[in-house]
Amino acid sequence: MDQTKPQFVELALKENCPADCSSCPTFPAPFRRIGDSNYCRFAQMTLTPGEGVTFSADRMVRILFVMSGALMIEHGETMRLVTSRQYVCLARGERFVATAQDEANIVVLSLIHRIEFCEQDIFDKVMPYDTVIPNEDVPKLAMHPSIERLLEGLFMIPEMSGCSRYHKMKATELFMMIKVLYTPTEHAYFFQSMIQPQDNFRVFVCNNYDKAQGVAELAALAGMSLSVFKRRFAEHFNDSVYHWMMRQKALKIFSDIRDGEDSTKALMNKYGFRHYTQFSRFCKNYLQATPAQLIASIKEG
Repeated sequence: MDQTKPQFVELALKENCPADCSSCPTFPAPFRRIGDSNYCRFAQMTLTPGEGVTFSADRMVRILFVMSGALMIEHGETMRLVTSRQYVCLARGERFVATAQDEANIVVLSLIHRIEFCEQDIFDKVMPYDTVIPNEDVPKLAMHPSIERLLEGLFMIPEMSGCSRYHKMKATELFMMIKVLYTPTEHAYFFQSMIQPQDNFRVFVCNNYDKAQGVAELAALAGMSLSVFKRRFAEHFNDSVYHWMMRQKALKIFSDIRDGEDSTKALMNKYGFRHYTQFSRFCKNYLQATPAQLIASIKEG
């Protein structure tokens, strides 16, 4: 009983950490500042089969976490099934309808907050420059067990669940988890509806280049003059806009051939080539082979 016990030592939280939190590489501003939202509120709901709820086209960004059961999310012509331990991001200014497929327990986080992502917040050095983020109206992620545990404990103490500061603290904790538990590609995919050209130029280009017929149209979509757009593009991609867009088209053509498309006519119609000589020249320039050679190489294995 008289034996001396070791001294308790406080852990150094600042070890290997820059003194200025504004430059934190682990939790950059968009994730830390969720707690500063004008409005931030978690709500829990239980829906019986066939029961639903409409989310109005208002100022709210909403994240729906399906704790159990399944929801069908309707957005215009898009139908998206969200099952247990998955969650989706619903953009502001858009109308969504959620209908329970079986008894569903959900948690809804509603935010009035402009999430501004800068380059280092979304991408890291290991992410290729030509990474294309899937463009979806209702982006969906699998729920990490740590996030599931956080959400399960949100409403255990009723006296706290009515406190606005409590909701903001928990939202900050949630977003810090999202930052470290998911990849930069998943961040860009999930929050794509909140990203504008000025927030992350590369994400905007990768998500919108195939909607434009050419460089000028893509610049117009970004709300920039052609000269400014070209300059920004060169800074981010180290390539000309035209060459990069043609390279993406070539990669899509090769992907179609690899997936079994062996009709040069179908490929020409799909990608806007009027003459075979034009199509063949394009493939030789960007894929180092004619269409026939590419198709033959895939068939030969």
